[in-house]
Amino acid sequence: MKIILLHGLFMNKVIMKPLAKRLEVLGYDVENISYPSTKADKARLFNTIDQAVADGPALMLGHSLGGLVITDYLFSQQVSTDKVPMVITLGTPHQGAEITKDMAKLNLDGLLGSSPQFGLIPKRFKKSWPVAQKLISIAGNVKLGARPLLDRVWREEVAESDGTVSIFETQIPGMSEHIIVRQSHTSMVYSREVVKIIDHYARQLKQ
Repeated sequence: MKIILLHGLFMNKVIMKPLAKRLEVLGYDVENISYPSTKADKARLFNTIDQAVADGPALMLGHSLGGLVITDYLFSQQVSTDKVPMVITLGTPHQGAEITKDMAKLNLDGLLGSSPQFGLIPKRFKKSWPVAQKLISIAGNVKLGARPLLDRVWREEVAESDGTVSIFETQIPGMSEHIIVRQSHTSMVYSREVVKIIDHYARQLKQ
């Protein structure tokens, strides 16, 4: 089974290396894709992903923005479930990330670069999972990051979150499973518990 990894915003594939290594030890063929998250050329990136998926089958796994990239790729390229039967996301704001609006209030939204093209900024409507692939959305509940502070400044209550993305934002109508782990936004990538969850669902695809 091939597993394709895509990292999050302001990161590169180095952050995903420990996860990739643990999955390789379990016997998976792992492709750890790097891309400039704030300067992404969508056509070039999607071509790179196409080459990684090839004829499949491949499980696609994205951390944060990486999950939104995967969704956009599958939808725009109309990828079949024979090639990609399942997607697993870690701390991905499927409803968009409220923290991006806070950045705009602080005149920091320019730092996001081209990343909003993948759906990072929340919309007024409530969208649903737009592709046929099964979605396993994993969320963290350790509030280590800027989100709790920004909630206190801009909102009436502090949301349950991983410190960056709220648990609510990681949910989307049409997902197959929603799992909460005791991790922060970044620590999910290094969690052995998360590796076990990934392995569990990847084994289902092998059956």
